[in-house]
Amino acid sequence: MPKHNIEITFPTKPLRNVDTTIAIWSDAEKLGQLEISKGSLDWKSARKQNPKRISWEDLAKLLDNVEQALRALAKVPE
Repeated sequence: MPKHNIEITFPTKPLRNVDTTIAIWSDAEKLGQLEISKGSLDWKSARKQNPKRISWEDLAKLLDNVEQALRALAKVPE
């Protein structure tokens, strides 16, 4: 099983449009980073250039239906 590590960066001051960043690693490979802001979450994959954005409301819907979402993800080719 791979070893997972995370690095969390918090802003040093409570500023208005500053994100908290979580870098996620699996063994020595960086999977990507999650940027958390007041309005949304942005996923920046280590393998892709464009970040994926999801609003807090859409994240709540996704997590409320996580089983259905995981089944849909299992059907998507990489």
